[in-house]
Amino acid sequence: MPAFFTDDDALAGELMNCASTENDPLWRLPLWRPYEAMLESKVADINNVGGSQGGAITAALFMRRFVSAKSWLHFDVFAWSATAKPGRPEGGDCQAARALYALLAARYG
Repeated sequence: MPAFFTDDDALAGELMNCASTENDPLWRLPLWRPYEAMLESKVADINNVGGSQGGAITAALFMRRFVSAKSWLHFDVFAWSATAKPGRPEGGDCQAARALYALLAARYG
């Protein structure tokens, strides 16, 4: 199940509603502030790898440092289905795209 991150609770709620409607499951993970310490570096301004734990979360924390928008989303997408399901064959999978498209269509027509 693809994870997503955002600071915007209203946007997260809208996206989760779209994910449910589109049968495109998503999982909101926290931007866990204690993991920010893993981005500190002795030789650079910032590390881009957080260590052996919380890889998706530290990646989102890294990306957040470069975002200037009020609302934003970051997806951690595996994009692969190991087994076939109705309407979704085994192999590459279009995870999160249906929910995101529904969100954009609802917001901007």
